Amino acid sequence: MVSAIIEKTMIIKYFILFLAKQIKRFLQLLNLSGGTAFPGLLVEKMYPQILDDIAMNFSKKIILISGTNGKTSTTNTLVNIFENSEISVISNYSGSNLKRGVISAYLDSLNNFGQFIGQNSVMVLEIDEGVLPQISEKIKPDTIILLNLFRDQLDRYGEIENIRNTWINTLAKDMFINSKLIVNADDFLLSDIADSFQGEVLHFGIDDQLLSEKKENRITEVSYCYCGNKIIHSVRYYDHIGKWQCSVCENKRKTPDVLATNISLSNNGIKFNLISNKDSRFFVASSLGLFSVYNTVAAFAALIKLGLDAEQISQAFDANHQIFGRQEIFDINDRKINLFLVKNPAGLNQVIDSLIHEQHQKINLLFALNSRIEDGKDVSWIYDADFESLALNIGNLVVSGERRHDLALRFTIAGVNNFDIQENIKKSLSSIISKSEQGSNIYLLLTYSAMMDYRKYIAKISGSKPFWHKLTNE
Repeated sequence: MVSAIIEKTMIIKYFILFLAKQIKRFLQLLNLSGGTAFPGLLVEKMYPQILDDIAMNFSKKIILISGTNGKTSTTNTLVNIFENSEISVISNYSGSNLKRGVISAYLDSLNNFGQFIGQNSVMVLEIDEGVLPQISEKIKPDTIILLNLFRDQLDRYGEIENIRNTWINTLAKDMFINSKLIVNADDFLLSDIADSFQGEVLHFGIDDQLLSEKKENRITEVSYCYCGNKIIHSVRYYDHIGKWQCSVCENKRKTPDVLATNISLSNNGIKFNLISNKDSRFFVASSLGLFSVYNTVAAFAALIKLGLDAEQISQAFDANHQIFGRQEIFDINDRKINLFLVKNPAGLNQVIDSLIHEQHQKINLLFALNSRIEDGKDVSWIYDADFESLALNIGNLVVSGERRHDLALRFTIAGVNNFDIQENIKKSLSSIISKSEQGSNIYLLLTYSAMMDYRKYIAKISGSKPFWHKLTNE
């Protein structure tokens, strides 16, 4: 009797997984979507124990990446390095980072009958900050990477203290004693999380006095230590990120185990020395901005801790790859269309600094702002970002998206008086292309839902791959 019940349960389980697998293939075949969420939602509702299956099947081969900014870039960097090292990877590399996205990614490790075939695979998952506690408790990852914490989507998360406290309460549990935590030493908000973690901790960061933030008027997320006294920075790279210590108590930045030094930022990419265990290597990457340095160092730190050879990792970094919606480049009408995801003041300021760094000519810019659930309903964050620095470097500007009039007002306040307001994707792209010279770069700053919509349209008219395809060497 018991065995019959078990057998029936297994049949139902495999049928659900089979159905979800076929739906995912169907959606991709018809170019309707990438099947990055809906099949996972179906399984989540019909077979809630699915995360237990993931934990059992992948055992100690799960890496979770979380933080406010840089999750997708760091995830894709790890995926590409594993693949270049001929290691099979299962990942939600397009950025679907809620539970349904994790489950949809897991479907790629199953055969058409719902049976697990990914025994030799590593699972690398980008995880939304809000669901990291519940997912990490369920699947018990081997490695957790925490990149940073910034104010983001207040209607979803509340203040950053809410996320931080939840992370501390979860990651301090004994169940993670055999896990590894890779954490940004330069982010004050992550220090207590690392201190309370029961397992092995490895810190990463950067050390370059010349990169200290020059714009003192920018709003920062954190000013005070938990003892109530002021946090001081000997070097502040951006926002609250830097070499910090409390002005009174003993709380201070840990010395990074893996760090980047001698950093060079330019319009052509990043260069830096990466130091780990007395081993120093020179890195060159086509990605832009200081945030890209942090993402690269975080990925390297995780790979070293996982036991990969440093030389092997270095060679893999040389393989040029694009990352979905993050500095992707498309060619349209002899113009280079550059996509940047923006969603909070700290991230946008870093993108702004990257765009105007060593810029010798005015930039062509399309900015689309939406306020859907996935973007955050509250768009007041645009007033905390440094539009004034951006305004000084704009040649041609088009604003679009559902909240285009909010953007228009913000640019007007910043001192931009000549721009075009367009209501949809086709008209806005056509406008900025017509205003830009042949051979020039056009930069698209897009909130999440806008990025998804614009990328789908751009991929279609440029003949590029749909977003659920791997983007390596696209």
